[in-house]
Amino acid sequence: MTQEEEKQKNAKNKFKFPFVFLSRLTRNAAFVLFLICIFLFLLYLIGNFQSFVDNTQLLILSCLSFSAIVLCIMTFLSFLQEAVFLFIKKKKAASIFSMLFFLFMLILGIFFNVFASVIRRLSLGL
Repeated sequence: MTQEEEKQKNAKNKFKFPFVFLSRLTRNAAFVLFLICIFLFLLYLIGNFQSFVDNTQLLILSCLSFSAIVLCIMTFLSFLQEAVFLFIKKKKAASIFSMLFFLFMLILGIFFNVFASVIRRLSLGL
């Protein structure tokens, strides 16, 4: 095989999955948002013991709620992309593990959103 044929073969393989960049972007964004949600949740818990000001606690809860909503959206998109890759790629075990991890992150995102919304409503008054 000549170098020209190898370059053409690599170019075909490179563009075989055109949404690989988008998949990596959503995966990384979901993971970063997951870490942000955990950080904000822990910050809220620490703030309860350190007696943060009420406005600061409400700001933390608002940020947690917003990041949890975006986390749910990104993990849902990543879950769908992994479901598509499950049928396209040959690495089925990795796709299934990724889908389970995104499902776990989606459930935690819903929990963070419900937690922040309930606590915020209770602190502002019904």
